[in-house]
Amino acid sequence: MPKTQPLVGAVILAAGKSTRMKSKTNKMMTLFEGKPMIRRVTDACQDAGITQLVIVSGPEAQDLRHALKNDAEFVIQHERLGTGHALMQAKSFINKNIENIIVLVGDHPFISAEAINYLISEHQQNAAAASLLTVSYENPGSYGRVVRNQLGKIVRIVENKDASEDEKKINEVNISTYCFNVKKALPLLEELGTNNAQKEYYITDIIEILLKKGERVQALPYYDNRIGIGINNRVELANALQVARVDNLNRLMVSGVTIIDPNSTYIDFSVTIGQDTVIYPFSYIEKETRIGNDCQIGPNVRLTDAGIGNNVIAEFVVVESSDVPDGTIMQPFTYLKGHRSIKA
Repeated sequence: MPKTQPLVGAVILAAGKSTRMKSKTNKMMTLFEGKPMIRRVTDACQDAGITQLVIVSGPEAQDLRHALKNDAEFVIQHERLGTGHALMQAKSFINKNIENIIVLVGDHPFISAEAINYLISEHQQNAAAASLLTVSYENPGSYGRVVRNQLGKIVRIVENKDASEDEKKINEVNISTYCFNVKKALPLLEELGTNNAQKEYYITDIIEILLKKGERVQALPYYDNRIGIGINNRVELANALQVARVDNLNRLMVSGVTIIDPNSTYIDFSVTIGQDTVIYPFSYIEKETRIGNDCQIGPNVRLTDAGIGNNVIAEFVVVESSDVPDGTIMQPFTYLKGHRSIKA
């Protein structure tokens, strides 16, 4: 995938209190396919060639800042006064040579480098002041609706809580993924108000102000509506993980791996498996595990950060942070941990 042009930065909004997750752990640190949820977003930005990454976090999110301190700059949003307010906090951190910024949210783990590159490319080619990705859902729920005129041009974005009954029937939604021209859009943060149901500063109001000023604004429908899947509670987490699990199993099967029963098999995205390996039911394979060719794995196996060689047979075993050499037939009910002396 080609890298984006230079001078593009990104701001990731990650300052929510995560109250609906009912957890002591910051929502952004919730594991999603073996890595913190926000890591999926930062990885997508890095893969898209983003030159500067700024994360807006809450004051209590020390674990988040510690986990990502080498990959991003952090700014703290002490008061949660909305998405526009979060961007206000990040404004002074953006490097002076950055021409355009991507703004994303940290709880959308399906965002991809492909989608980010598409947004940046369309934004730059059309010299837009602002561009945003949109998707369509049959039941849009709490998403903000994209309102267009008869010519199909975006007029505004209306939050669900502020939408009329007719506007709530709109299927095209805003997924909070924007590209802004820094010089044209960011000064407008000073014009934002809180005349809305939430009494908050909305990023979406920047869109409306730009349109009133006659600037070019693009709402870009994206073909894969999974990029708009956000996670606010554990039900949504489970549903999103199910989508990701199916995608990953399909990817492995297309690459030459046999999975006997996808409905009872759990494999992290970070796992690599060689051709002609067969995975039997009730196998749990996690955290950078590497499996060679022509293996028989399962049933009832758990592999965590394991290195499995070629032609290995493993049934009813647990392997954690260990390597298993080529041709090994593991005895059932073996528990192997911390054996790295033999390279798989």
